Amino acid sequence: MNALFSDIRLQRYAAGLVMAAHAHDEASLSLVLSGRYEERIRGRAGEFEVGSLLVYPPHETHAQRFGAAGVRKIVLSPTPEAVSRLEEAVRFADAPAVRAPALAELGRRMAQELQTADDFSPLVLSGLSHELVGLAAREQARRGGALPPRLRRAVDFIREQPQQALALDDLAAAVGCDAGELARAFRAHLGATPGEVQRRLRVERAATLLAESRQPLADIAALCGFSDQPHMTRAFKAQLGTTPAAYRRAFKNA
Repeated sequence: MNALFSDIRLQRYAAGLVMAAHAHDEASLSLVLSGRYEERIRGRAGEFEVGSLLVYPPHETHAQRFGAAGVRKIVLSPTPEAVSRLEEAVRFADAPAVRAPALAELGRRMAQELQTADDFSPLVLSGLSHELVGLAAREQARRGGALPPRLRRAVDFIREQPQQALALDDLAAAVGCDAGELARAFRAHLGATPGEVQRRLRVERAATLLAESRQPLADIAALCGFSDQPHMTRAFKAQLGTTPAAYRRAFKNA
């Protein structure tokens, strides 16, 4: 289609439709044009409506429940260039979602061009695609999505070692930063201490394993760095408001 999106298409979902946990081989973005729906992804649950732009990394499991009016979306397949530009403001792999009135208007214009489909539509859609990526990155950065490089490296380091309980000094040494400076960065940009972020990421990883595998809860607890299954249950309930067992049942039945 253009340098940023290899495919752009309109997609409709029936009223009340429930889509069980599933994943796609390719990355995609969805821009909601009408309706409302609920979604669970990466251990998070949210409700999305007109003007919401959602990012789906490849092979990322998610489940959806569409509202009484149905949903109409634009689905876009990003090229590596689009992913690279979005990565300047947010980790694509974190499956971020933003919502803004400007995105809703942009979606309306893109839908109009898809329906017009004349000789000039590809050129117009190319320009709108650049505007979409720019607006999404700006909105995410405005909300604090753009992390300083050292902080991003620290979060990546935590994510890559889920079974390790990382001390602040060890984490700071790993990214070449003063411990006090790093702690302040965590608080300023993420609103949490490094230890709280470690716990949050462990719960997100546990939620993914619960949704995608049949592994026993005790095994998942060990894989995610919890001392035992009760420890995981307490952290899981504190963050997501439910137990791991209830989450797995709900996800499988969605």
